[in-house]
Amino acid sequence: MRLLSEYREDIPRVERFNKVFRITHWGHTVTFLLCLFSGLVLYANSSWSWMGIILGGNNGAGWVHRIAAVGLTLFLVFFFIFDYRDIINWIKDILRFGKNDIIFLSKFPLEFMGFDVKMPPQTRFNGGEKMNSIVTPTCVFLLVVSGYMMWFPEYIPVSLVRIAYPVHDLAMVIGSCMVCMHAYLGSLHPGSGESFWGMWKGTVREDWAEHHHKIWYDENYGDKADK
Repeated sequence: MRLLSEYREDIPRVERFNKVFRITHWGHTVTFLLCLFSGLVLYANSSWSWMGIILGGNNGAGWVHRIAAVGLTLFLVFFFIFDYRDIINWIKDILRFGKNDIIFLSKFPLEFMGFDVKMPPQTRFNGGEKMNSIVTPTCVFLLVVSGYMMWFPEYIPVSLVRIAYPVHDLAMVIGSCMVCMHAYLGSLHPGSGESFWGMWKGTVREDWAEHHHKIWYDENYGDKADK
């Protein structure tokens, strides 16, 4: 059984994500997961669990957690410095959230369960991806801010430090759920697997792009782009 769609170079492909976007995405994936697993060791005080042993107990997990947190922050800075235009375009696309995106979200549960559903044309990011683009970055932002407050409490008012702990935990739970859902829908879900190649190699099949992101395809690669 093939988990990912086959990468085909013998059919037309179009660029979906540039190198900076992809480096940031995978850098965040690795650093987020390191923060998550090391944080679970610290949260549960499970220094003798298999995960705790791999990370070197609570002390080792603490170092992994802090180093990964700095790495996650640096990838944010890297993205803003080298690809701020794509960030602006990303935000603009999210703000295009409209009727077609609402219809997409209302029909997607049926598609998720395997039913053949006709979706309305989508922009660069479909309705679900736009929701993920709002929730996940918000959780990451809250994790970063609350995490540094907890790391350097001597420089932060006590009242804010107290709030930082539950905010950090809640953002971790929501963010982890979003990451798991995003990983499945972007890589393993039938019909969406081509998304993985877009984020791994930068390109997707042209027919897939036209079918799944018709508005974006027409604006960038269709007849409108030639005028």
